[in-house]
Amino acid sequence: MRPAHAFLGALDDLVDLAIPRTCGGCGAPGVRWCGRCEAALHDVPARIRSTVDTGVPVWTLGRYDGPRRCAVLHLKERGRGDLAEPLGRALAHGVLRLRAWHEVTDPLVLVPAPTTRWAARRRGGDVVTAVCRAAARAAAPVCPIAVAPVLRSVGRPDSVGLSAAARSDLAEGTVRLVRRPPAGAVVLVDDVITTGATLAEAAAVLARRGVVVAAAVTIAAA
Repeated sequence: MRPAHAFLGALDDLVDLAIPRTCGGCGAPGVRWCGRCEAALHDVPARIRSTVDTGVPVWTLGRYDGPRRCAVLHLKERGRGDLAEPLGRALAHGVLRLRAWHEVTDPLVLVPAPTTRWAARRRGGDVVTAVCRAAARAAAPVCPIAVAPVLRSVGRPDSVGLSAAARSDLAEGTVRLVRRPPAGAVVLVDDVITTGATLAEAAAVLARRGVVVAAAVTIAAA
């Protein structure tokens, strides 16, 4: 075996130790992401009405179940950073579909929903930003997409189990704009929408700085 091939083989073995070779969507052995789960993610985006009024059109790529839910959970909670790529391809598919429908126009700018520094450190990075960057790479042959991680979230108590009104109150004042995104059609992106409180606060913060949000897109809707 040539040295280069030996090195690549050893590297692949190390990756297998860090990231088990099982599908992140259905658990099938021998592959990190299977064709069936890939197809399941590429749904036509659907416009939804969130519990909390976000002030912008909200679109989701599908329900928070099946391979979509497994992929998001494995990416966020189990260190499967490789799953940012298939989720990014699904996001690119959805955003390009909105572009074809003239719901958004060029130039496109993806703004990831804010996360706390603590959450990003625990997960090995900002997972929504990683998905947005993967989407930009996937969409590059069709059109350039900028990714602008310009929002930051300050620490706040856990919102699990709270009502929509309580979530909205909790989100108020917790988002900061660290710099303006580049000019273009701004699309807010989040992994899962529950009530819409985070997206509403993010859109409001951008609006106060004169940034118009064209749409919000989520990978899943709970």
